[in-house]
Amino acid sequence: MSDPYGQNQPQNPYGQNQPPNPYGQAPVPPPPAPYASGSGGGYGAPGAFPGGSDPMPPKTDGISIAALVTSLLCCLAPLGVILGFVGLSRTKGGQRKGRGLAIAGIVIGLLMSIGTAVAGAALFVFADSVVAPGDAEVGQCVDIDEDNGTVLMREKKCTEEHDAEIVGIAKVTSDNLDAVENGMAAYCATAIDPDDLVKITPYAGDLNAVIEDPKDVSVGDHLVCYVEPDDELTKPIL
Repeated sequence: MSDPYGQNQPQNPYGQNQPPNPYGQAPVPPPPAPYASGSGGGYGAPGAFPGGSDPMPPKTDGISIAALVTSLLCCLAPLGVILGFVGLSRTKGGQRKGRGLAIAGIVIGLLMSIGTAVAGAALFVFADSVVAPGDAEVGQCVDIDEDNGTVLMREKKCTEEHDAEIVGIAKVTSDNLDAVENGMAAYCATAIDPDDLVKITPYAGDLNAVIEDPKDVSVGDHLVCYVEPDDELTKPIL
């Protein structure tokens, strides 16, 4: 049949007539996506496995944890400082977590170590100043601390303000045990040197005595006689 528009339709080389495409040439379908192969897996970004997980994060360093814990203990604070420096080395470059713990262990450990040293020194000075009845000497100047009947004597310089001065000492024997038990201050009159008795006459009403255990006086105990006036002393009496 002749083409009314004067043009012949193109022939389908496969022997079938195709309806004309009003929009021009038929679109070419995209080729199918190739499957990925190799170690990267068939889906997702290279290197990711279906259902897999990311690499394990760095763990917290146990040495750094130990540094913080030991730094909080007064007796182990120096060890905490040492462990803290070890922890700093182990957490360098982010290879392990816990760098902040190591730093905290160093700082707290140093503060605790200094505080412990200061407290220890103060305790040593205090203990060294305590005058036990067995160590008392005539002429020593002391401060007196009383608590529930217990008397504590601490040595002071006689040129400084002080509470009392030791004026006599006696050792308890089987001969004087009864006399000491019946009245320690009264017995001091026999324990003080006669020449010293004259010097303490103005303080006769301020004479006191202390012994290891006033509730259980025993042979071998030490009786200490001291003068403690109402006003603090600023110079020696004897």
